[in-house]
Amino acid sequence: MKKRVLALCLAISLSAIGMACGSSSEPETVEVADPSEYVTQNDTSKDIAPVSDEAPMDSTESANNDNIDEGTDDSSGSKASDFDCSVFTAANYSEVCEYAKKIKDLTIAEDWNAIGDMICYPVKNRNGKVIKSKEDFVKYASDTGFDKSYIDSLSKWSVDEIWFDSHGACVDDGNIWFEDCDSDDTEFKICSFFALSSQ
Repeated sequence: MKKRVLALCLAISLSAIGMACGSSSEPETVEVADPSEYVTQNDTSKDIAPVSDEAPMDSTESANNDNIDEGTDDSSGSKASDFDCSVFTAANYSEVCEYAKKIKDLTIAEDWNAIGDMICYPVKNRNGKVIKSKEDFVKYASDTGFDKSYIDSLSKWSVDEIWFDSHGACVDDGNIWFEDCDSDDTEFKICSFFALSSQ
């Protein structure tokens, strides 16, 4: 019954699109898929091929996700290196990606001293505890620590997944944010680091 309803909906949708877009006096024919092509609950997973948006990697390609891909020219002539970061910084895309990679590498290495130098203080945790300095941050990171799921998630994150808006650049789906302290300069500072955020 579901298949028939879906097939009917598909036919109606295609007819409506055809009427709206078509200017031909000749009626369009709508092809309906053969019901044997539908996947049913009785189908087993071995009969269904996995779907992926990614191109297959050959043996010469690296599995390292941290390569900053400058991209190739597309039809508009744009390259990944041409992304406009001016919404939050005067730095170019490559500099933004390099800083994000530095954050990732230092965090995975748990180099809290180096990360502490990169944070814009004060920050506070979810319980309201204020961290006012690098020393406070290093003590917090060493004593309290961060949930392992944050580190695991960051280790799987790729620099090419970075995005940004007027608030700054987003690393690992919002777990870390950094911003430019001066829009005319390129001095980045971390404003949100896992469970810590600016006041």
